[in-house]
Amino acid sequence: MTARPDDREQPEPGRERTRQRILEAALRLFGEQGYARTTTRALAEAAGITEMTLFRYYESKEKLFEAAAEQYGGPAVAGDLEKQLTGNYREDLLRLGHLFMHILSERKDAIRMMLCEASHFPDVTKVLAQNPRTLREMLARYLQRQIDAGRVRPLDAAAAAHIFWGMFLSYHLSADWLDEPGMGGASSEEVVMRFVDIFINGTLEGGN
Repeated sequence: MTARPDDREQPEPGRERTRQRILEAALRLFGEQGYARTTTRALAEAAGITEMTLFRYYESKEKLFEAAAEQYGGPAVAGDLEKQLTGNYREDLLRLGHLFMHILSERKDAIRMMLCEASHFPDVTKVLAQNPRTLREMLARYLQRQIDAGRVRPLDAAAAAHIFWGMFLSYHLSADWLDEPGMGGASSEEVVMRFVDIFINGTLEGGN
């Protein structure tokens, strides 16, 4: 067996590449196998390092899970996206809708893991829930600005953000778990447009 290099001998760029490999391996294995069934040995093998090296970067499986969720989850995405919102209500909601559809499709294994293991690993569920919460809070802030500007009728911005996110989550759960995408075989683009139009009709000042 070929010995793997000791991480302590690597220069900083090499350490960063190793860290990235660990995070990518963690995201894939946690999604495929679930948190409970993914061992630190398997994580190390997938990243091409020793288990000892894995623990030099992350002291526990839970810490690694938290790091993977943070890097690939909502906080960074929400911050970047919020800067791109222009104030054009329909265009901004379409942009958000496409993002939500992409995230739900890309992270469907992690969502399945969260739903299946929530009662057994509440700490894991708490970490996973942080990402959609961050995106909902970003949307709630945006909706409140629209309300303050008089473009959206007075409503509970946080509740409206839950509803908007919930439309896309419900659609993906039906398609992924029940194999019933519905919507007459509509494309992803069409689904986003329909959901956004429904949401706008229910929230826009004057109802149109």
